[in-house]
Amino acid sequence: MKENALSVANYFIDLARKDGKPIRPLKLMKLVYMAYGYALAIIDRSIIDPRFDKVEAWRYGPVIPSVYHSFKQYRNEPVKAKTVVMETSDKYTVKFVEPKLEDDKVKGVCNFVWKRYRDHSDSELVELLHGSATPWAQVYREGLNCTIPEIMTKLFYKGLVERLIAVAKDERR
Repeated sequence: MKENALSVANYFIDLARKDGKPIRPLKLMKLVYMAYGYALAIIDRSIIDPRFDKVEAWRYGPVIPSVYHSFKQYRNEPVKAKTVVMETSDKYTVKFVEPKLEDDKVKGVCNFVWKRYRDHSDSELVELLHGSATPWAQVYREGLNCTIPEIMTKLFYKGLVERLIAVAKDERR
């Protein structure tokens, strides 16, 4: 199965469990978006599937609706289980499978995002993604769920990565 927003979300749930940290839906949605942005900048490709996933500017920041709808039942409580999706192999056979990340490069990006942001609260992540220069701020319109173009996210995260590299170089001097 090609990676998608739900396989990324499930991977973050695994990372949170491994570290013994609860993860609520709001934080999960923000981490998936951030992993998507960093992947565009670092490995130069999307880690969400455009057949199912899109990124929209909602009131509380960027949201991938498939992640929201898969975990909204938890409201403000920690996510207890990974999500599954329905697959059909023919018109009579239906099975439920857990979307999983297989690609090591994508896992590497997710690990980076988790290590960098795991100790941030939900509200801190919302605040980070609401800055005036963010892709969300550029397209958000009250009452509308406007699509955030991939190129805007890619350029924003390329700028973040460049700043991180510059800071790392300065620290080594």
